[in-house]
Amino acid sequence: MRHNKLLIGLFIFVALLMLSGFAILNLYAADGYSSYARESESSLLKSMKLNYQNLAAEIDGELYPLVDDPQAVGSVVEGLSDDIVFAALYDLDGKLLEDFGYSVPDDLSSSIFFENLTFSSGLPRAEVSRFNDKLYIQAGILTLEDTVLVVLLDRFDGLLTNSLSTYDRELLVYYGDEDSFKAPAGAPKIDQALLRDLFKRTMNSQRPESAEIYSADGEMIVNALAIYDSDNWDVISFFSTVTTPAIWKRGIGSLAVFIWVSGIASLIFALFLLYVYFKKVQKDPKMKKSTRFLYCLSAFLPAIVMVAVFGYVVYGESLEALSDAVAMKNARGWFGDVERFLEVEGADSPAEFIERSRETTGANFVMREGGSLLASNLTERRLSNLEIISSSTVEGGIVKGTAKLNDVLHTYATGEISGIETTVLYEETSRENAVLSIQFFAIGMILTLLVMAVVSGFIINNIQSSILIKRTFIGYGFLMPALVHLIWWAVGPMGFALFLAFRRWSIVDAAKPFVGLENFIEIFGDFKFWNALKNTAVYSIYVPIGMFISLLLAIAVNKLGKLSIVLRVLYYLPVVTAGVATTIVWRWIFNRDFGVLNFILGLVGIKPIAWLESPQFALISMMIIGVWSAIGSQLLIFLAGLQGIPKDFYDAASVDGASKPKIFWKITLPLLKPTSLFVLVTSVIGSFQVFTPIYVLTQGGPLRSTDVVFYHIWQSAWVDMRMGYAAAQSWILFLLLAVLTFVEFKLFGKESWQAYF
Repeated sequence: MRHNKLLIGLFIFVALLMLSGFAILNLYAADGYSSYARESESSLLKSMKLNYQNLAAEIDGELYPLVDDPQAVGSVVEGLSDDIVFAALYDLDGKLLEDFGYSVPDDLSSSIFFENLTFSSGLPRAEVSRFNDKLYIQAGILTLEDTVLVVLLDRFDGLLTNSLSTYDRELLVYYGDEDSFKAPAGAPKIDQALLRDLFKRTMNSQRPESAEIYSADGEMIVNALAIYDSDNWDVISFFSTVTTPAIWKRGIGSLAVFIWVSGIASLIFALFLLYVYFKKVQKDPKMKKSTRFLYCLSAFLPAIVMVAVFGYVVYGESLEALSDAVAMKNARGWFGDVERFLEVEGADSPAEFIERSRETTGANFVMREGGSLLASNLTERRLSNLEIISSSTVEGGIVKGTAKLNDVLHTYATGEISGIETTVLYEETSRENAVLSIQFFAIGMILTLLVMAVVSGFIINNIQSSILIKRTFIGYGFLMPALVHLIWWAVGPMGFALFLAFRRWSIVDAAKPFVGLENFIEIFGDFKFWNALKNTAVYSIYVPIGMFISLLLAIAVNKLGKLSIVLRVLYYLPVVTAGVATTIVWRWIFNRDFGVLNFILGLVGIKPIAWLESPQFALISMMIIGVWSAIGSQLLIFLAGLQGIPKDFYDAASVDGASKPKIFWKITLPLLKPTSLFVLVTSVIGSFQVFTPIYVLTQGGPLRSTDVVFYHIWQSAWVDMRMGYAAAQSWILFLLLAVLTFVEFKLFGKESWQAYF
């Protein structure tokens, strides 16, 4: 009966743990998917803004002939006549000179747009405008004859139509600033306060923002982006799209189905196999350990496989499908702008057209003609690093696929327009980071399942002894704080550093691509790293010197009785004193002109030495500080070792007539081997981690003579912001120290290190 209770308790615990894990995974995946979907909506809004900017630039190009030839006003107006609502020519005082036969509003010359034109540089300007509750494009120019031409063009409807057909989104334009704006016709009824808050956020962030809003029409996601006037100074409207979560809930639902079906199925399998294992153990208590392990691992193996497949395959593919669809919409929108740009000869060059596209969307653009580069925001050198991973041809002859540019994953689309090969590359860093976060969680869940497999095996193997199980769990309960601390501050960071070592990781760059062994390969060609390693090896020479001094002092202190207490405190003070404070004191001691050390040397006729400024003496100075700072801890450890040697050995040696040097070499030193090994290993590791005196006194100089490996790693991480490269260096250092420690253990022999086990 007791066995059944334990087994039922184990099954309940396993069920709760696995179901909780899959539930959290489902919530985490759904949140990541919806966040990425919102970001994708933001990219569509950026493309709509780019369409608007290119339309304004196209109109500017049609007005550009007036920059050099003010007399061409008539022909320019005639060329725009198909779209003109009204046109007017004014002098600088606002007096109407010509209306070209159109009905011109009386207040046109008092508008902010007219005032801005009078103070402009003489280049054409265009921006969105609202007239009689309809949106238009107003354009104008200050000519060399000090006249101002203002035209209102009915071209904005084409932008709204293009947004619906290309992006499958209705573009809503709220005309006005964040405090006073007019909603477009047909816009959903949304609380004005919520819209004001959203508009203020997009103004402050200078990027699209979204808000989840509940209204009479139901739940909706409102996306907004601020649009500025032609001076790029004042906000004149907000572009907005309204979507429902149902657009991406189908994708979230598919992920949830996979998670829960695989989760419940793997749970049933785990419970079934654990029960079978329980029955096997009851029949065959002497079952082999390997067989026991296989049973426990097999019970949780389906869950482990499903979590791994979801994190490394399914989730990434679902986000990829979403990003591909959005990338194609954005690409078609840009290709349409390219086609109009090539058809209409404007004032912009291809380079200016691409630069505007880059600034608005953040994507990369390339235009080639006859195989040669016509224009791009990327250099030929960077384009040479473009690696095509996959490609396929879709409707319209557009080639789409994935590529890597400097190891960063991109979705690209290429099309030929009027003999020009145009390519757009959308960086997929946000998608990769979303997948990476799920993979991190998957790794944690897999490790938890492995621990659960071990715990389940232990309980079933010892189910006959509930006392043993109880005592084991109580024991590990007391150890839990230490284990958590060890995992969180030691094992976890080491694992994360190993993960970073294979990526180009920086806190200032969102892209964190996998680079394989590139970081390690770079290390082998990095002269500065090997110079730092050489300096560190030389610096570590102070360790045996310091150990010798500490041992002599420990022997002396050990014979002084009560006075040894005072001396121990004095010698240990450097250890407990703040490192930066003591290092600053050493700066004064090493001062070339009035330092204490040079003053003492001057008493015996030695000329002043540039301790910190000379490449010959800078590292020696650091070694002196190292010896001084290590004496206290080494002395106490040696003192403890000396006091642990039985006096009987010394008494016997004295009776035999052994001299003091012989007693030291034959008794003291051999019996101190375990202590000496501990001091040597910890001191060598500490010498390879020296940082504070280097950072405070020399910063690796002069001429890199004190550039030690730990300081070099810090520079790579926090000065160069190359965390991945610094992590690779850290692992190289770790492996070197591991080899060095192994050699030290071998030199001292088994009798030295077995004392600690």
